[in-house]
Amino acid sequence: MIIETEKYYIPNKRRVILLPIAWREEFNIDVEDHVLIGLNENEIIISPDSVLETEFTKPAKVYKKGELTIPKSIDEHLEQKPHQLLVDPVNKCFYLSPVN
Repeated sequence: MIIETEKYYIPNKRRVILLPIAWREEFNIDVEDHVLIGLNENEIIISPDSVLETEFTKPAKVYKKGELTIPKSIDEHLEQKPHQLLVDPVNKCFYLSPVN
């Protein structure tokens, strides 16, 4: 079951997304931890452990308040449209998926 959030990411802008604290706690992601960010077609996968079946994978650090900077090498491959932050509690990961 995928859960929608009210958070959005716009490629090639600030390259920052805030991960909700409730889900960071659920996935055991703390400030200063590193997560893996992967690209699968036009969707970003953010995972505390591993990212499977992705074109690119880069580590990124979680800063205060859950701020996460998307690597430029991944960001530049996305379509220029808003991406919504989705939560996958079963696989314990986040998705940034294009809004239709």
